[in-house]
Amino acid sequence: MKTIFTLFILAFSLSSLAETRLDIITIGHPTLRAQARELELKDLEEKNFQIFVDDMIFTMKKAGGVGLAAPQVNQSVRMFVMKSGLSVPLTVVINPVIEYIEEDGKVDSIEGCLSIPGQTLKVKRYKRIRMNYFDRYGKHISEEVKGFKAIISQHEYDHLNGVLIVDLIQQMFTEMDLEGYVNAPLL
Repeated sequence: MKTIFTLFILAFSLSSLAETRLDIITIGHPTLRAQARELELKDLEEKNFQIFVDDMIFTMKKAGGVGLAAPQVNQSVRMFVMKSGLSVPLTVVINPVIEYIEEDGKVDSIEGCLSIPGQTLKVKRYKRIRMNYFDRYGKHISEEVKGFKAIISQHEYDHLNGVLIVDLIQQMFTEMDLEGYVNAPLL
């Protein structure tokens, strides 16, 4: 039996996006396809950076998302924020490195994305990951993440590498073995 996690990163409405502090860019914008650069720890001490973090959190919440990566607001830096109810506390992730824990396998995840409004796609995500990152104050954190937090983390991490959920759909199709269907009778 497959477990399906639903990632509600869709905007509640286009009008809610207009009220956010930062503009969320959409598919087709070149920043979404760029490899984001690492932040220097000294950058975290800057007042403008801390304001940017607060603006990211505000924008994510106002847009109805559970995660938001800096490239989605046209800032090509390795940072994302996430929060979902009680299961995923507010987390600011800077310069993350993710290790996928393959022995637990993958899970189906139905995901939306603030940068692809109105669409949800089914993708595969690892059930468990190890994530090393810095918080907004420069504290190094190493944690094993599972469940919904792992799903959100992988989605946002993909944004830092210029990957969108539509790319994961293409990967699924290339991994499928369609040989048995070639000579199937038409109905």
